[in-house]
Amino acid sequence: MNKQWKLTVGAAALAMSFSAQAGVVDLFSVSQATLTDVTAGDGGLASQVSDAPDPGSILTGYRDIGVDLLTSPFGTVASIQVTGGALSFSSGSSSTATGIVQWDGDDNATPGALNLDGTTLDLTAGGTLSAFEVSTIFSDLGYEFLIGAYTSAAQWTVISFLSSNVPLTPAGVLSYIPFSGFTNVALCGAVNPAPGVNYISCGSGNTAPVNLAALDALELVLDPNGGTVSLDLTLNSVRTVPEPGVLALVGMGLMAAGFTSRRRKSQA
Repeated sequence: MNKQWKLTVGAAALAMSFSAQAGVVDLFSVSQATLTDVTAGDGGLASQVSDAPDPGSILTGYRDIGVDLLTSPFGTVASIQVTGGALSFSSGSSSTATGIVQWDGDDNATPGALNLDGTTLDLTAGGTLSAFEVSTIFSDLGYEFLIGAYTSAAQWTVISFLSSNVPLTPAGVLSYIPFSGFTNVALCGAVNPAPGVNYISCGSGNTAPVNLAALDALELVLDPNGGTVSLDLTLNSVRTVPEPGVLALVGMGLMAAGFTSRRRKSQA
């Protein structure tokens, strides 16, 4: 069964310039042709576009997308695309797949391979922005996703989250992930530090978390291990915003985990 495009990763957030309210990662206003992987285990497909049709709409000015079909017992496929202001990802019936979205500058020779070229972008906008805002329109199943933020090959943070299914919601369901979850060295190496968070890992043996005031690359990986079969999901936006007064569960949990780690260290 071929599934309809229901994963829309509409990421409206961090940009190369920021407003007082939010920044732009990707407005998904620049379309990107469908990639369809029909062969399991072949390493997948990837492509790159620039923000030339809509300058300033993509963090770093370039976006990579990729899809890798992992298992397909009945010959179904996996696909990813950007159209109509949304990024869509789907794995066919009984299939598993991984999707990627990267904002890492111009690496058109090898799209999909993380490009660390020494770029330094201030996602905090001088300290006025302090959280990622994620709007989920739809997901039919729970799935793992990773957010990786990189200052350099040695200084980075990757957080694994577990998302639950979300009914079709045109307005989007908002959740917030505080920057402190990425930058607090006390959380590096943590396993299940908060509800909905699987683990947090950092560079240099979990001693060098990312500096979000000097970001080189940002990456979103959907279902990295193919743990969910026949997945369709829709993410409407990912932005950077001032931390709201009331955070969603994941954000609250990360903050609490950070406070607990710091308190234990001070007591020791």
